Amino acid sequence: MSGDRYWVSGNIAVGEKKLSDTGSIEAVSADIAVFALGWESRSVALDRHLRLDVKHLLVLDFALAGTGDEAIEANRRKLKKIASEWGVGISEIKLATSTDFLKNINTLEIAIAEFARKFGTYYGSLRRVFVECSTMPRVYIQWLIAYGFGGAGCFPALDFGYAEGAYEAPSGPAEFSSVVDRYETVPLLNGSGGMGEEKFLIVGIGGDADMFYGLVHEFSPERVAVLVPHSERHEHLDSLLNQQVAKVTEMYRLQEEEVRRVNSFAIHGYLAAFEDYATKAGDRAVISVFAGGPKVQAIASAIFACADRRVQVKARIPKSYARRDVRSNGSYHWFRLVDLTSPACSLLDTW
Repeated sequence: MSGDRYWVSGNIAVGEKKLSDTGSIEAVSADIAVFALGWESRSVALDRHLRLDVKHLLVLDFALAGTGDEAIEANRRKLKKIASEWGVGISEIKLATSTDFLKNINTLEIAIAEFARKFGTYYGSLRRVFVECSTMPRVYIQWLIAYGFGGAGCFPALDFGYAEGAYEAPSGPAEFSSVVDRYETVPLLNGSGGMGEEKFLIVGIGGDADMFYGLVHEFSPERVAVLVPHSERHEHLDSLLNQQVAKVTEMYRLQEEEVRRVNSFAIHGYLAAFEDYATKAGDRAVISVFAGGPKVQAIASAIFACADRRVQVKARIPKSYARRDVRSNGSYHWFRLVDLTSPACSLLDTW
């Protein structure tokens, strides 16, 4: 990613690059790569865009091994084939269902420590981790960032790969929404923990924009702001979001500056919006952030929280996930996060 523009938030430098099927395959090096096993075909689309130079692939199996789902097993076989073609080892970690995230995170901490011992290239620690996050639940993406760059400081660098999805019309809320079980604070991203002088809720909405109403009811904030992803590639989704924004704006009497439209997959756009809102909140405010749109929102929200201790990140834990395939639309995004406080960031191939 050398030569591309970077943004800095707190101690984290953030770079991004958009790839497509018509471009050349990029070479990305890391100690290990992490994949979330699932049924969506875009979860294994990276080999058309990236060639990973890694020591090992780690596959997270969220209690899917016994389902007999052919789409899941096809992706499992594809990942094994990719590992074989790249000449690297591959391991699967058997986890509980993805909604049981506290139990799974404990398992992942132990596994990451073991992988650092085996494959770490920076004084026995993992220098860089690559995460294919196209179909990874947001809470795990956010926790990995907090674990890597927060108090623990486990990774000097963290890369994310993300394949845009192809959502065919007609589309509506039922296609995206799952019944909410509960809202939880993402571990390690719980802010200062105080009551604060005001409660400020920032919501990044997505296809399941109706979740907004439950969030406001849950947290009863004094102030609300909305980030709206916008992509000209999905006109029917943009139309759906516009309808939701109109209802939200009227119901909560939001001002023009409290509704901001951001390019769906521009991480710097989300970071700029989060940071601008933060400057308008008091030093003792509690800022709650919920990212319900593209996974890019989830990445940006975790970076934002690492930089500002007033911020707590909220996750929606559904009762289940809708079972549908989402194919890649041909565009792939590569994000690089680097801890500027780590001596490892001065090494020549960090960027």
